[in-house]
Amino acid sequence: MKVRPTQTGLRAIPSTAPAAPSPIDDILEQGQTLERRGQRADARTVYETALEASLVTSPREVGQLLRRISRTYWQDGEYPLATERAQAALAVAEQAADEASRGSAINMLAAIHWSQGQHDEAQRLYLDARESALRIGDARLAAMTASNLGVIATVRGNDAEAMRYYESGLADARGAGLVDEIVTALVNLGLLQMHTRHFDDADKYLTEALEIVTVIGDLSMCVRVDIHIAQLRVKENRLDEARAAAARARELAAQTGDDQTDGDAERVSGQIARLEGDIAKAEEHYLRAEKIAVKRKDLILQGETARELAEMYRSSGRNRDTLHRLNQAHRLFQQLRARRELADVDRRTAQLEEEFLDVVRRWGDSIESKDLYTQGHCVRVADLACALWARVAAGDDASLFWFRIGALLHDVGKLVVPADVLNKQGKLSSDEWSLIRRHPTAGVELLADIEFPWDVRPIVESHHERWDGHGYPNGIGGEEIPITARVLCIADVYDALTSQRSYKQAFSHDDAMEIMRGDVGAAFDPALFHSFEEIVRRGTWRDTPARGIRAFGHGM
Repeated sequence: MKVRPTQTGLRAIPSTAPAAPSPIDDILEQGQTLERRGQRADARTVYETALEASLVTSPREVGQLLRRISRTYWQDGEYPLATERAQAALAVAEQAADEASRGSAINMLAAIHWSQGQHDEAQRLYLDARESALRIGDARLAAMTASNLGVIATVRGNDAEAMRYYESGLADARGAGLVDEIVTALVNLGLLQMHTRHFDDADKYLTEALEIVTVIGDLSMCVRVDIHIAQLRVKENRLDEARAAAARARELAAQTGDDQTDGDAERVSGQIARLEGDIAKAEEHYLRAEKIAVKRKDLILQGETARELAEMYRSSGRNRDTLHRLNQAHRLFQQLRARRELADVDRRTAQLEEEFLDVVRRWGDSIESKDLYTQGHCVRVADLACALWARVAAGDDASLFWFRIGALLHDVGKLVVPADVLNKQGKLSSDEWSLIRRHPTAGVELLADIEFPWDVRPIVESHHERWDGHGYPNGIGGEEIPITARVLCIADVYDALTSQRSYKQAFSHDDAMEIMRGDVGAAFDPALFHSFEEIVRRGTWRDTPARGIRAFGHGM
């Protein structure tokens, strides 16, 4: 589930209206009607004209208009202008000692902070606004702040706390007959139930929300609720209904000119096409969603779209494309973790890393399927090299995971070497040997456009370099060879010696170690080889954490 600082996730509606009839009532109603149609610029003009024409008669009315203007800027992503108007509304409220207006202005400022990733400050302000609401008995502000605090709890992975806030907000809104706040609470409850896979409950809340916004004619909210319903139907594999909901959302968005959900609509359409097996169509929708997300700097939509593209490419056997998208999603989720903007980001990241391992293992299998004598080589080398790297990295779990990725990919360049060369039993010709010697460079070329979070390319490129400078492909030596490649080289040679190949029988462990000791200082880094000897002497490397995935909690 995505929880965003948008109209669906966070509300910043003025909390009170004047007790007596006033010209501002017509102004607010006219503006709200325009907002519900998605015509926020027109609504803003109505509010600003009223202010400039001095049609308001009290500080409270001035504050209401300023907050409405702020909200339209906020919804359009114009955060500096939104902040300016909200701060002006707060100043007016404080000068008039109007506690209700002050709480509403603070709630608006909190929403703006949230949208810019300043979540601790947003939470502080929401709590401040909620205290004001409860102190003066302002049901609307109490309902809004409950929903907003529920969103924060959801994003931070505290579903139980989020449920309490959402239900409290719904009760406050129902008790006071506040339609907008009822809809907000219903949508948030529906999203939370979808996230926790209680699909029947999610359907109940979202269906009620859609019925209400349809009756009151809030077309912008109809679009958003239909998108959420489409997402729910995809999760339930009710694809015809998902398509219908997405189509309704598109049609209403076109009518209103409200394009704030078109990226989500494209992503949902991509999900539907992928589940129906139309990969080309799914890719078109996903790429359009990505383009929209990049334009709007929507990291959540970018990350989720990249993850789904990776899943689609993986099922199609497109390994390079899969890794490219997995890396992209991983990078975006790391940014979202830093901004604390996405629920269960650690769980999602761990899932991505499981998928990384699956892809590189399958890619390794495709390499080894060409070479009859290296079955399991990549995994065995990775196990042993990771055990040695664990000593070098001294508990750096992040580097240990990405080192394993590089180790599993170290021979990826052999994909360009013909199978008859890899399996040749006799002596290789000079041309054939040139092909073999080129596989580290070919591997780097295959991975060139994949931006790994940790640099795995030196492992691929330099694992056949020698300490004495007589290796390949670049003939570098000593500490000029990246340490990751020096580690991998030792494990690679050990597995090559102890495995049967087309040109030799397998050596025993003792014979292999004796051969390798003769190359210390020539092929191998002496200090690393000493650590390697300790590891294989104990025979415990297969039980090291290097075989696993880093464990992440679900907290933020």
